[in-house]
Amino acid sequence: MVKIKELRKTALKVLEQTKNDSPLADIDYLFLHMLHFSREDLILGDKILDNQQLQLFDNALTELQRGVPVQYVAGGCEFMSLWFATSKSTLVPRADTEILVELLIEKFKNKSPLNILDIGTGTGCIAISLAYFLPDAKVFGIDISPEAVKTAKDNAKVLGVSDRCSFLEWNILKGFPTLPAEMDIVVSNPPYIPDADVLTLDEKVKDFEPVSALAGGTDGLDFYRKITEDVKLAKNGCLAFEVGINQAETVMSIMKNRFSEIKTEKDLSGVDRVVWGTLKG
Repeated sequence: MVKIKELRKTALKVLEQTKNDSPLADIDYLFLHMLHFSREDLILGDKILDNQQLQLFDNALTELQRGVPVQYVAGGCEFMSLWFATSKSTLVPRADTEILVELLIEKFKNKSPLNILDIGTGTGCIAISLAYFLPDAKVFGIDISPEAVKTAKDNAKVLGVSDRCSFLEWNILKGFPTLPAEMDIVVSNPPYIPDADVLTLDEKVKDFEPVSALAGGTDGLDFYRKITEDVKLAKNGCLAFEVGINQAETVMSIMKNRFSEIKTEKDLSGVDRVVWGTLKG
């Protein structure tokens, strides 16, 4: 029988011997999101873990020692205040991507009906969040990974939007998919790391997150070019991208032949994180 405060202290000593750069935060993440204790439970520290909880925690701690991202170990993370299950075939949703979703919600909150395509959907965090906060939207998501498509479908079901979300396996580099309606919005957080830079990423990323969701070609811009070239949109439709650091200006240049009113939006660190524009008439 072990109390939370005792296990927390022991686990911290274990993780401090690894390359983990946020050991206490990761330990608390397990208590909160895997074992479902409250923050008050963590502060007081007196609750006792039963044998099943202790075994689950011990197994999870072993995974953290290996360097596995805590979101995979705990089985998911929050995005737009919603809980998304993750799998090793999906990227971990990041807070920076919320900037893209919030922008589209604000821009299109009064438009109905609304058809949206999310390219490279992963967990479905973009597609599902848009469906959740835009109740008149019909959302489609595509991904090259069948495992990612399954994860997105499961997340949509849990979050109650599966009736307005459709997901399918598709490689966007082979062309634009045939869809049952014209899209008002096409949105994507595509792979944008230059191929040669993938191996220089943080070990938690390069060793455990899917390379197919990271590597974007020699200069990291293959998907922006292909999507912009092939995208099919309704009149005055919107194409919106998340972009990497120092990529916004180049992506704007890629879009200028087919799109007007091209704009950027900064993330909380002041980086131009979103580029979007309106299809030329």
